Amino acid sequence: MMTARAFALVLAAAVLATSVAIYVMGGRFRAVEERAYGSDRRPWWFMLGLLAFAALYLSALAGFVMAPERTWAAWTLIVVIPIGAALKAGLVILNPQGRATVTAIAGDQAWRRVALTRAVLAPVFLVLAYFA
Repeated sequence: MMTARAFALVLAAAVLATSVAIYVMGGRFRAVEERAYGSDRRPWWFMLGLLAFAALYLSALAGFVMAPERTWAAWTLIVVIPIGAALKAGLVILNPQGRATVTAIAGDQAWRRVALTRAVLAPVFLVLAYFA
């Protein structure tokens, strides 16, 4: 389950890095969110990130399918988390009302709360990587 572990470690690193960036930038992070989610056309860096993430996920999925045994952590990483990501995509990324709600977050304190809320996911992904 090496690919599931790699997937979890990349998720943990990405969550931690973006949470730190959000915390440091505070309200200025709103401009990043508006570029990524606020319009119908996504920027190249956003699309490149999605493609890289999809490639990593497909690699982890292939490893998961071919594994002789699957742990609860691998099931969580490869099945449960992508379902949650799909729900987020439906509610935020693909839904104009959801995009408007996210891009309406304003102020340093509000963005720092978002950063701290997201940051708690990093240790969760590390635990899943350990048990995958």
